[in-house]
Formats: sequence, C-alpha cells, structure tokens
Amino acid sequence: MGAALAEKGKKVLLIDVDPQFNMTTGLGFNKKEKNIYKVMKEEIELHEAIYQTNVEPEGWNGEIHLIPSNISLANAELEFSREFSRETILKGAFERSENEINNLGYDYIILDTNPSLGLLTINAMAVADSLIIPLEPSIFALDGMEQLINMVRIVRKKINKNLAIEGALLTRVDGRTKVADEFYNDLKEVFGDKLFNTIIHQNVKISEAQSESLPINVYDKKAKGTKEYQELALELMNNGR
Repeated sequence: MGAALAEKGKKVLLIDVDPQFNMTTGLGFNKKEKNIYKVMKEEIELHEAIYQTNVEPEGWNGEIHLIPSNISLANAELEFSREFSRETILKGAFERSENEINNLGYDYIILDTNPSLGLLTINAMAVADSLIIPLEPSIFALDGMEQLINMVRIVRKKINKNLAIEGALLTRVDGRTKVADEFYNDLKEVFGDKLFNTIIHQNVKISEAQSESLPINVYDKKAKGTKEYQELALELMNNGR
C-alpha cells in the first residue's frame, strides 16, 4: 500500500513495528544498525532511524522512506513491560522528533504491526490517527474482532482520543470460492461504510515480489495484485486521508 501511494506521488514513511520484520525485508533491508527497537530503547531518536529506499522507479513522483525493524524487537513485550508509561514509548519518540518529522513533509506515515493486541500494537495505536484492519476470510478472523474493537475503545479513552478505525480490508481472498462473498457480507454488517470496497486476492505474483524484496507494483506493473493495491491507495486518498 505504501508503494502504491508513492506511485501516486505521495511521500511515505513506513515504520516496521513487527518483530517478524516482513516490511523491512520486503523492501530489501535487513540487519540495519538503526531500527525501531533502538528508537524505543531511546538509544537513537526516531528521525535518526529513517532510511531512504531505492524503491522509486522512473516516472514516480513520490518517495518511500523506512524505519526498519529488528529481531531484537521479539523480546520487547517482556522487556518494555517493566518500563514506566510502557504503552506510550513510541508516542514519546514521535514527540521528541516532531519537528524533524514535520520538516520532512510526509503525506503518509504507515506503521506495520504484528497480528496481536500486545504492547507493540498498543504503542502503534497510541500514535496513529487511524487503523486499517486486514482480515482473511476465515471465521477465526471474526472471533477476535470484538476484542480488537474493545481495545480501540480503551486506547481512545485512555491514550489516544484521535484514534479512529479507517476501515477493514479483506485480503488473501481465494477467488475460486464463495466463502469470501459471505465473509464480505458479514463484515459489511459489522463495519458498514468502514469496509474498504477494494479486495486483495491471493496472487502468486505478490509472493514472487516478496521473495525479490520488492513491492508488487515495482515487481510486475501488470499483476492483478498491483491493480488491487493501486485501487486501495486511491480509495484511501479519496476518503480524505
């Protein structure tokens, strides 16, 4: 999504807050000395961990920058649990680098979290304006929805009153089955107009792009996945974001 926004001329900062660091490796970065873990440890400031990526093909007017993750983040839940104001460690890092980040003029700052409601995800919610919820068409995905929505309410009440649900995104859909249609209707009842119209289908080209450490719209401009993420970027932009 970040690459699709950059293709539309937007300046995007991606922040990997996932211990699995898929966003980081997906952009060809690995084992970078400056990373989000060191930011949260207050060893470096947030703006000092920004890397400029080379994912800006000819014809693009936008840019993609990255704050990478690191395997050390895997122990962060336990390590930071003893910290004072542990839910707002990342928020404090943003506040200390506010002027520098503003001067860089980003149109979008996207934080990628792990699929759990642990301390790292709460830290991301504490600084975010809005939340995109990717969901696979599975009954297990709906099982945790009430817990997630309750967590958003708690974060909004106690930490970040500006946090909103941007929308739910149906992803990894197998177009050969009808399960996704039924699941989409179920989501529509829960989220209403907060459900993205765009649906991301399973696409082998996306897996190939990931193995090449490239966004899908750079790896294959004509792939179905490219078209769908471009549609998602336009939908996000048209929502006023």
